[in-house]
Amino acid sequence: MNDGDFIKISYEMALGDDKKVIATSDKKIAEDSGIYDEHFRYDDFVTIVGSDTFFKAINESFLKAKQGEEYSVEVEPIDAFGVRDPKNIRVHTTRELQRQNIDPEVGKEITLNQRNGRIISVTPGRIMVDYNHRYAGKAVHFKYKVLESIADETEKVKAIVTMNYIPNLSEFSFNLAKDTISIQIPDNAKFDPVWFEAKFRIVNQVRKYIPELAVQIQELYPKQEKPAEEPTESDKDKQTEVKGEKTEA
Repeated sequence: MNDGDFIKISYEMALGDDKKVIATSDKKIAEDSGIYDEHFRYDDFVTIVGSDTFFKAINESFLKAKQGEEYSVEVEPIDAFGVRDPKNIRVHTTRELQRQNIDPEVGKEITLNQRNGRIISVTPGRIMVDYNHRYAGKAVHFKYKVLESIADETEKVKAIVTMNYIPNLSEFSFNLAKDTISIQIPDNAKFDPVWFEAKFRIVNQVRKYIPELAVQIQELYPKQEKPAEEPTESDKDKQTEVKGEKTEA
């Protein structure tokens, strides 16, 4: 494999000495590991070799990987989610959290002073927040199998859309004509704030990894039809008079 190659893999990621599974592309493994999420789409995963989707050690393994073979990669904490730093555990007053409308509960993920943390202790007047990554200090055990290498340009663009936006891909329309890929987005994405951010990443990644293609994103907003006006009482009276005249004739 080479940097920039699009590859489809199946994978399983576990943490620590007990190798607790935290992510997988396999629905059954997710169910057996107690991490199944009904909102997550379990399927073979497309990634770009050399991108920042995975840790450096995993990317280096991709470069040596062969299609159809299984590989295991061990990533030390310092090269994964970082080592635990006691300085990243801070004590806050209850009033500080109340000002941000945060109800303190142990285990709750919060954002305070533009930092993401997790509440690990609640005592009268004092809240202890851990700003280390929740997986800090744990080694990563990554197993994967390369299922195929993707060469088709349209399939590459579809993969980039899926990496940046988790849609029902069948609702999108892709059309490749000469050196331009047109992406027609569905109605439910047009007013989705997540899509507003995702489309800029999609365009940038297509230009970076498939530089021979121009990107055209089509968002059609048809004109709004005016609702039919309800007849006024005066109009109704006139209609009644007209009908009465016709009847007499």
